[in-house]
Amino acid sequence: MYLPFSMKRHTRNTIQLKARKEIPIKAGHPWVFSEAILSGRGESPGEIVRVTSHKNEFLGIGTWNGLTSIRVRILARDEDAEINEEFFAGQFQRLEKRKHPFLPHETNGYRLVNADADSLPGLIVDRYDDVCVFQIHTAGMELFRQEIIGALDDTFSPRAIVERSDLEIRRREGLKDMIIGVHKGEVEGPVLFKECGLSFYADVLEGQKTGFFLDQRDARRRTGAYAAGRNVLNLFGYTGAFSLYAASGGAKGVTMVESSRDAIDIAGEHFRINNLPAGSVKNVKADVFDFLSELKKTAPFDMVICDPPAFAKTRGKIAQALKAYTGLNMRCLGLLRGGGILITSSCSGRVTEEDFLGALRIAAGLAARDVQVLEVLGQPPDHTTTLAFPEGRYLNTVILQVLEKTEISL
Repeated sequence: MYLPFSMKRHTRNTIQLKARKEIPIKAGHPWVFSEAILSGRGESPGEIVRVTSHKNEFLGIGTWNGLTSIRVRILARDEDAEINEEFFAGQFQRLEKRKHPFLPHETNGYRLVNADADSLPGLIVDRYDDVCVFQIHTAGMELFRQEIIGALDDTFSPRAIVERSDLEIRRREGLKDMIIGVHKGEVEGPVLFKECGLSFYADVLEGQKTGFFLDQRDARRRTGAYAAGRNVLNLFGYTGAFSLYAASGGAKGVTMVESSRDAIDIAGEHFRINNLPAGSVKNVKADVFDFLSELKKTAPFDMVICDPPAFAKTRGKIAQALKAYTGLNMRCLGLLRGGGILITSSCSGRVTEEDFLGALRIAAGLAARDVQVLEVLGQPPDHTTTLAFPEGRYLNTVILQVLEKTEISL
């Protein structure tokens, strides 16, 4: 009779680490790299293995993949843990209890599971009201799809469970892209949810990520706080969430630039369902870089929002990405009047906060603008970031203000 890896604890292979390589694991880091291993190996991708120190001290159990430099991803620190539906249900309940108090008022769209940072490596779960959307990134988590679905159903009783494992990153794990699927219930179109009292649609079947950029919640909230009376330009606007926060915060006018007609149509719906006049936003269907090249060299805006896609998905692309961030933000700073505000983001995990601030410093110099840093934001608390796992931080948002020019008389 076949027994899943979770049932064969007594036959688990042991991965023994080199001296001192146990220190980050003990601190909570979830990865064991190939160069950290003294002895042992798994038999197949996804297999559950034991991890010990060079002195044979038990450190945890995790999933093995010999195809990647990350050989083991830690799942549990209890040697007796069985990785089954009950295990996942317990983890979901723990995360729900921990994260819910940190959600803003009137918010039911949030990240329940943030993969490795939440001790469930290779798994993302987002909740949009009564719909759960999950993604599986790794060979280890691939083996537990049915347990994950069962645990989500038992824990939350959602009306629908959707899988969005249509991810290029799966290929690094030796996995194929999965067809987008609905494992429970029916989803006939975008799912309505609330964020800070505003209503949004998550396109869970065809949209980017799991249907919405939940990770920019804090930046959107700050946009609303700064927008009153300002003429706002929203670049890479997607479905208009930043535009909506700016308009609801009292912006004098909003111009949104987005290349996707479908996204612009959803943005219009966002304004309609939140009872904001359609005339309060001008949606421009265009490539952002083409749009910027056609603007006159004036400073017609009081706020610019710049939230581009990731420019560096691999380490080899960092220098190229920083050059792109520098050029783009130089243009943005040049569009602002004195006293104007730039809200700019990098979602490139390979680009650190220090890297991004350095690019912005060069951009300000090239634009000949004196700039104050108002705020530096990261991911919201539901997108867990831990001290032990800095690799889990991928989002940096900086809010800048162009200082008014002053005349100096001697």
